[in-house]
Amino acid sequence: MLSAGYQVSSAYTVVRDRARTKFVYRDSLWHGADMFGTGVASFGHAHGVHMQNVDGWDQYLAMLNRNELPLNRAMPVTAEQRLIREMILQLKTGSLDSRYFQDKFGVNILERFGDGFQKLADAGNVTLSADRVAVTRQGLLQVDRLLPTFFQQEHLTSRYT
Repeated sequence: MLSAGYQVSSAYTVVRDRARTKFVYRDSLWHGADMFGTGVASFGHAHGVHMQNVDGWDQYLAMLNRNELPLNRAMPVTAEQRLIREMILQLKTGSLDSRYFQDKFGVNILERFGDGFQKLADAGNVTLSADRVAVTRQGLLQVDRLLPTFFQQEHLTSRYT
């Protein structure tokens, strides 16, 4: 794709021209916007609550037919969890700007999560500068495997469908 003139937009997307192509859904959601997931097993996030719909088609339809929301689970998230959520989602775009997190959350992510970023840098998955984390090509190809580096202890064994 790169030799055909495409540019990497995230771990999962390439585009013809990053400067002219906007993926509003992804970019807004990964910067904290609210979204209600529709569909079987869909995830959503609204007003500080992370939620997921039921994961079976029959149950999903039955709940809708009873005029019920097809929610399976919901979890209010703390300010720290919102910070981590945005940070790991934005890692999937290939870079983090530490100033964004400082301005929004009042946290220097390069200090707070320094050990985790250094571990990823030592493995060749990111490069670090004074105000930026850049995910290497190697890191981007496996970014979902790297994200647990930043999970809170109680979420390390969580399973999502």
